[in-house]
Amino acid sequence: MELLISFLSDWGYIALFICMALENMNIPIPSEIILGFAGFLVSQQIFSFWPTIIIGTAAGIAGSLLSYYMGLKGGREFMLRHTVKGGLGAKKLIAAKNWFETYGGIAVFTGRLLPGIRTFISLPAGIAHYPLPQFIAYTIVGTIPWTIFLVYTGEILGENWMLLLEYKIEIALISFLTAGIIAVAFYFWQKSKKHEK
Repeated sequence: MELLISFLSDWGYIALFICMALENMNIPIPSEIILGFAGFLVSQQIFSFWPTIIIGTAAGIAGSLLSYYMGLKGGREFMLRHTVKGGLGAKKLIAAKNWFETYGGIAVFTGRLLPGIRTFISLPAGIAHYPLPQFIAYTIVGTIPWTIFLVYTGEILGENWMLLLEYKIEIALISFLTAGIIAVAFYFWQKSKKHEK
């Protein structure tokens, strides 16, 4: 964690972009640390709020697109290999795959709100050849609230921004409930549309 904080402190927005892109490419770098510390830097007037949101969101989209492309180009074998070996967050990969298969496109959006799934959801979307325009749209809409939430919370907490790490379970629970409500609402909306036809 110290290395990550040092990197962000020394390289500013460039480091923010790199770290968030890597996090969304399935590299296990907690966004709570990246965006929480970025929020702290906002509170110290080292970063500015909206440029931080824009860069964090853009990096998240870029990393997600690369992960999607990995899924598109042979990701099924990649997923099987790593889940069988138990590497690269095997449980999270499987959870993301199941979430996508259950909820389809809306899973790309709701998955962005789930700490255990959010960075892995792009891979099964790519494997399923989910349409790219819809993938990008859902990724943008799902990435923005998560980025704003963590940066804003980090800013409000200031020097106590690391409390975000202590309350990861609570954040995960709130995120899961929010994503679940959205997914269920979307499911019934889709069902009602089919009945109308």
